[in-house]
Amino acid sequence: MNRSRIFNPAIMIFCLLAGLIVLNTGCQKEEVIPYEEPAEVKVPDNPTDLAIYKLQKEYQTKIIYRFDRRYISADAFAAPPKYELVLPYISNVIRKLFIAPYERQVADFMLENMPIEMVMFGTSMNYVEGDERNFSASGVAYGLSRINITGVNDYSMTNSAWIKRQFATLHHELAHVLDKKYGRPIGFDNISKGLYAGGSAYSAFSSEEARSRGFWRNYGMLNESEDFATWVDGIVTTPKDEVRMIASQNKYLTQKYQLVLNFYMAKGIDLHELQQYLTVFLNSIEDEKDN
Repeated sequence: MNRSRIFNPAIMIFCLLAGLIVLNTGCQKEEVIPYEEPAEVKVPDNPTDLAIYKLQKEYQTKIIYRFDRRYISADAFAAPPKYELVLPYISNVIRKLFIAPYERQVADFMLENMPIEMVMFGTSMNYVEGDERNFSASGVAYGLSRINITGVNDYSMTNSAWIKRQFATLHHELAHVLDKKYGRPIGFDNISKGLYAGGSAYSAFSSEEARSRGFWRNYGMLNESEDFATWVDGIVTTPKDEVRMIASQNKYLTQKYQLVLNFYMAKGIDLHELQQYLTVFLNSIEDEKDN
């Protein structure tokens, strides 16, 4: 006897009921999710936080000055910035020496390329453990999202050496952001291939030896990313004629110089023009000191 052909009314009724239950459940309307007005962002009532609020509204960049250990590597130490220096630093360094030099060439350049967060520290970031023990960093970039700013507690708009260090660091760290966003120029990484030092070994090389290998300075021998960024801060802190003289010393330097310059020019930014703008600013400070 073929049992698969036996009709069982109980099974048939069960299947029909189950199907009706599924159908009924599937057709039930979901509850409408009620609309909730977004929480209103309160405009700060103190000058420092108001400046931060305005900067974020303009560039989607958040300035963080309240100390948080999470923003520092486990093997590093840094002190928080003095509150009274945060506002002048934003007004005179970030806006005038970091944002303005690019915006005067391309209006929306910084709107498109500013990091999401800029974290301020009062001192340098000093590494006390690990492979970078005894190393002091003037800035750190974390991909596209964040750069750390150091040395805020030495703020002085009459100290041209401090100002130059600050804008060199800021433009260096932005170079890392652009590197992550767009990639380094094609062919750049191959120019000094096999000539990088890695780790902290770069410090054993003199400036002359670093230049012979195609690096702006020995710190660029750390890796390809630092190589690119040191070229950028070198160009924005050095007169055009001097940069060209250095670049002409060997084929490695010549090739890297042209690639870095073209990388920025493709985005509408002339690094030599940026350097001239910053030099005029520094000269105006020196003139005020003399008068």
